[in-house]
Amino acid sequence: MMKASAETHPNIALIKYWGRNPNFPSRLNIPTNDSISMTKETIHSDKSNIELLTHTTIEFSENYEDDEGFLKTETDLLPFNEIQMIRIKKVVDPLRRLAQTSLNFKMVSENKFPTAAGLASSASAFAALATAASKALKLDLSKKVLTTFARLGSGSAARSIHGGFVRWHKGDSHETSFAEQICPCNEFDIAAVIAVIDRGEKAVSSDVGINYAHSSAFNPVRITESQKQAKKITKAILNDDFPTVGKIAEKSCLYMHSVMMTSEPALFYWNPDTLKVIKAIINNRRNEGTDFYFTVDAGPNVHCFCRMEDLDLAQNMLRNIGIPERNLVRVRQAEQGSKVVEKHLF
Repeated sequence: MMKASAETHPNIALIKYWGRNPNFPSRLNIPTNDSISMTKETIHSDKSNIELLTHTTIEFSENYEDDEGFLKTETDLLPFNEIQMIRIKKVVDPLRRLAQTSLNFKMVSENKFPTAAGLASSASAFAALATAASKALKLDLSKKVLTTFARLGSGSAARSIHGGFVRWHKGDSHETSFAEQICPCNEFDIAAVIAVIDRGEKAVSSDVGINYAHSSAFNPVRITESQKQAKKITKAILNDDFPTVGKIAEKSCLYMHSVMMTSEPALFYWNPDTLKVIKAIINNRRNEGTDFYFTVDAGPNVHCFCRMEDLDLAQNMLRNIGIPERNLVRVRQAEQGSKVVEKHLF
């Protein structure tokens, strides 16, 4: 039977990826700069009912007349549209060629957290897809190679193949644009509370919005600074220098959103509550001396980084500015990246 399933956690970028290298075909998702991320999982004592996990099952069989994919929700099985299937096949087709098969597939994926809301659902989705598809096709791929296939569906998916802290090398070819773990889970003390400002799907997806980065006059500066930041933050992570990690992550976030806001067309993912949370984190750090730092991906939701022992303090701060308890998600580093599981969705 050519069937397999995988589970994958999303990641949060500390050094952001926002721009494809124009010297390569856009389908390869080769970035303009290295990026650094932390693969994250929910701490199950939280009350948000959000679990940061994607579960995907794929089967290749002569019984399928065409390729088909579905998103599993609590109540429905929704077929992916044509554009979504094109992205899925960007990952599956190269793996099929490698396995020397033309069998069609059926795929079902379930996100246990809001999809396309700026919580990196595409990262976990395509990492899970690459992992499950390679297993179903009986391909014995290293994690390094697997990251290059996950990248074809979503650039940030390369980073979710690994647990802990991960560096995605920009590279200068398909083979050299890969992700690797730079620090295992629990060797650096960090946690976060996510303020989920909006669970809805964002108006402009990251896959579309990223194409506008080159139109911003600030983008060349962001690219140059991101390479420097990647080196600095890697050193800080390995030295367990939490304040330096936090400060660099904030600056990378602001660089990225500055490019978004000054691109053509301009992209404004933040809303008033996003700014309220960011201001609260900054003011609390200045006035109370807390080691709280923020980052925001392509969406309105804010990660408040802290030490593990300060999770309650960070959550109380966000609750006190009016963020409902159900919208606060406590997370920590995920020890494992994408993994094969026995449970199938069909």
